[in-house]
Amino acid sequence: MMKIVLINPPLLSNKGDIYGGIPSLPTGITYIAGYLRNKGHEVYIIDCFGEAPLRRKMYKDKYWVWGMDLADAVERITRDIELVGISVHSVAQDLLAQELIKLIKEKNTRLPVVVGGAYPTCAYKRFLKMGADYVVLSEGEEAADKLLRHLKGEFRLNDIDGLAWREGFNPKTKFIEDLDGIPYPAIDLLPLENYWKLGYAHGPVRGRYTFLITSRGCPYNCNFCAAPYIWQRNYRFHSPKRIVDEIEFYNRKYGIDNFHIQDDGFATNRQRIDQITNEIMQRNLRIFWGLPAGVKAETISIDSLRTMKKAGFNYLSVSPESGSEKVLNLMNKPLNREHLLNLLKAAQKLKITTQSCFVLGYPGEQDSDRVLTGQFIKEITRMGVDEIAIYIMSPLPGSYSFAQFFPDGDVTVAPEEISFSPRWRKDYVALNRVRTKMYFVFLLNKLLFHPVKCIRSLCNILTRRFETKMEMTIYRLLKANFGLPM
Repeated sequence: MMKIVLINPPLLSNKGDIYGGIPSLPTGITYIAGYLRNKGHEVYIIDCFGEAPLRRKMYKDKYWVWGMDLADAVERITRDIELVGISVHSVAQDLLAQELIKLIKEKNTRLPVVVGGAYPTCAYKRFLKMGADYVVLSEGEEAADKLLRHLKGEFRLNDIDGLAWREGFNPKTKFIEDLDGIPYPAIDLLPLENYWKLGYAHGPVRGRYTFLITSRGCPYNCNFCAAPYIWQRNYRFHSPKRIVDEIEFYNRKYGIDNFHIQDDGFATNRQRIDQITNEIMQRNLRIFWGLPAGVKAETISIDSLRTMKKAGFNYLSVSPESGSEKVLNLMNKPLNREHLLNLLKAAQKLKITTQSCFVLGYPGEQDSDRVLTGQFIKEITRMGVDEIAIYIMSPLPGSYSFAQFFPDGDVTVAPEEISFSPRWRKDYVALNRVRTKMYFVFLLNKLLFHPVKCIRSLCNILTRRFETKMEMTIYRLLKANFGLPM
């Protein structure tokens, strides 16, 4: 068996971009750690962000970095470590991953470095050029285990599905069918208390929280999303019993009562939703859970939503993306607008916090389409939606839209600039002006039609009893810039 260190890099965001640097417990790295530990390997995690979440410094004069210094992280790699794995979830971590690989190789040129995550899956050649020895593609548990066996002389590289190295490439063709057979993610290797003390995450939190991945993949084929490339539209899910077993385990062992489901396609199977909620109620678990990563509204029925509420469901994020049917067709994301509006109305009656997400600047979008989006935002705000998020389109590597922005394959934009505030776009200033106006319209209509909710949001910020992402964002910015107490 081998001794392994897995590294979660710090958070990086563009200076002045309020949409970057949002903390959350790392997911993929903990699944790999749990799987390899179950195989008998000795696994450690260096969570660069989690171990110093309040440490912030300027990086290359244009970025903010939260977390421990990379040199300090590399210093903790002892001589007896036989492999280092780096989890790179997003393009924003490109620069940090590059520096991390360089520092590791300077310390020990013979130490194998393997990189995995959503972004490396879509840009494996880039990471090999950085100096990584291997890149694990897409779902990484089985490939990581076989790679370790290869290093022990027990397995051939050419027989490892979903792996890239300097001399070869094996595309991902096989996915784990029995997800229930995968061990729980090794969250015990993370500095959990540091995350809980922050009081904010990707989704609204109160107290102790963790993530849940109840399914893998997504059957849809949205043009702006990299999931179709990463998962090849392969969709699998845990059984309801396994999901609730995991909830109950965390609840009893750690006192966690807040759960964020981070699936790409949680609600694709309506029957499974009902089975999960019934299982939670049958066990009489007193928990709160939500869908902060967003869900396709059509996949949740109003009857299911009522049952979910009874089982502790308290946060629903939906992604209509645009008020223009033309733009939705360009995105290859059809929307049943009537159902979405009815779902949001039902959520209001059930006192479930709601968020709606929108994207501006999709290729082919015109001013008239943005007017329709603004009208839609006004409609749902008056209806009572609690918060909105408006992103400016930035193409993710691996998505269909990436080729729309860079049709000749010549990517002139640094990966870390591919954010929800893409200042490199020629129309960024105009789009950002529209975005600012839409937020103003939202806040004005919320104040006029739902003043009590506005007062409640202010109280939530002051007491740190967050119910929305917007409340957490305001607190996070105040804390970062004015040193508010934890």
